[in-house]
Amino acid sequence: MRNLLIAVALVLAAPISAGVSPTWEQFVTARKTGAEPILPDFSWAGYHDGERAIPDVAGPIFDVTKYGAIPNDEVSDLPAVRRTVTAAEDAGGGVVYFPAGEYRLFTDTDEMDPIRISKGGIVLRGAGFGKDGSILRFVRNGDPEDPTKMYSTPFYVQIKPKDKFDPGTKLARVTAPSQREKFTLTVDSTAKLKPGMRVTLHMQSTEAVAEFLAPQEARPDWTRILQDGLLVTERHRIASVAGNTVTFVEPLRANVNPAWEWTLRPFAPMEEVGVEDLCFYGGFEQDFIHHRSAFDDGAWSILRVEGVANSWIRRCSFINVNHAIEIRSSAQLSAIQLIMAGNPAHFGIHTRAGYGVFGGLIEDRAHMWHGPSVGYQAAGTVYWRCQFNPEGRVDSHSGQPIATLHDNTKGGSLYGSGGPVQGMPHHLRYWTLWNYEYLGKKPMHFDLWDLKKRDSFLMPIVVGFHGTPSTFETANFELVESLGTPVQPESLYEAQLELRLGTLPAWVKQVQTEWTTLRNTPLPEWKKAPPVQDQASAGSASEE
Repeated sequence: MRNLLIAVALVLAAPISAGVSPTWEQFVTARKTGAEPILPDFSWAGYHDGERAIPDVAGPIFDVTKYGAIPNDEVSDLPAVRRTVTAAEDAGGGVVYFPAGEYRLFTDTDEMDPIRISKGGIVLRGAGFGKDGSILRFVRNGDPEDPTKMYSTPFYVQIKPKDKFDPGTKLARVTAPSQREKFTLTVDSTAKLKPGMRVTLHMQSTEAVAEFLAPQEARPDWTRILQDGLLVTERHRIASVAGNTVTFVEPLRANVNPAWEWTLRPFAPMEEVGVEDLCFYGGFEQDFIHHRSAFDDGAWSILRVEGVANSWIRRCSFINVNHAIEIRSSAQLSAIQLIMAGNPAHFGIHTRAGYGVFGGLIEDRAHMWHGPSVGYQAAGTVYWRCQFNPEGRVDSHSGQPIATLHDNTKGGSLYGSGGPVQGMPHHLRYWTLWNYEYLGKKPMHFDLWDLKKRDSFLMPIVVGFHGTPSTFETANFELVESLGTPVQPESLYEAQLELRLGTLPAWVKQVQTEWTTLRNTPLPEWKKAPPVQDQASAGSASEE
């Protein structure tokens, strides 16, 4: 790391174009020379590594009204929706289509068993996310599966493979060191590996804690890493196998030291699943107080996606919900052109234990408690051109995520991330803010390794931070560059994607152009919650 800082100093001393980030220049040079870059290459996030536009799937079409759903009649449409999903899955894939209108789900006449998508190639599609589009109204709130755990309320819609695999099976063991941002590993045997196969790069070790946290140290009450070990679960796709060398499609996010028992394990996601052009309308019409109850934290939890790859959520709105989207153990998933509206509540979007999840063009008009969120071994996550609660907080929910980018986003404080103390730190290395605009009313001094205040982000990278004037405790940051002034390139993700591919894919500008119109779509009206009397957090002891 000392060599990287020297490299930055050299770049700073060199003549550069006005406004161009020296850290960006170091990345470009490192790409040419094969040196270690300071910045991770975040361009691998999103649907098919950002290289393809999300498809407009033609069909076959499975119209829910052909299976018994009647919009706008105030009768439950859940049985018809279940029949439609089953028909699409039995046919090997297709579009489950909701014509314009309101569909009532999970009424008093329904069982609370979630809607489940368990096969690839299924797209849930409506006729638009506005008041004249397709509105899925979730009538009855969910209850926690375990009353002692406020986070255990099931999500109404769950996308997850039915076929199970054993994540504990070891396909190969790593036998030589490898550097972050490289693509190759040396293993003891490639007999069980082949090109195109997806795997999890896994490591869990108490002995690795000191190495990963350097130059900082763990606090005694961070019991999960001290007792169970620091955990890494990177999801990768194999590009080639030669002898005992495995080459991945996407780069490594962590330095690999074979002394800590790194292994390759099965990862078998389903692919090409989509959710689009729908309004998800919940019933959270109360004031929200964080961790007051399971009702506050999760009564209307809408969409959980787990174990998928090359999939998407786009052009959707979420109104009066407690938790809009949770993405688990997934890779190359895009969640774009989304609006959270209605009453403030718990979570907008959160991702964990995946690789290359991409959230873009997301507006949090509801002002959720937790802003754009990562946690629990998430690797290479990108939040791009999003706007979140100006009085909220950017969230990293503990559990050792690594290499997260907030790119040209706008939002609130860097303080106040969630997660239980025993699961800290909030984030490992390479938490990166690029041209972040701080919208909070109060100037701040940010120290993100201040253990008395519970904040534990390991040596973040901050470039082009602007908005409400603030300062940083630079000793606890990898670097703080151009404080108060945005830099070029405006978007790190776009610049890295263009550098990698030679040209910026057309979809990048296309979705931005679409969004200028889509974001003005009139939404359904909602009942406003009464004024909040006390927003004090009840703590995080109940968090996962």
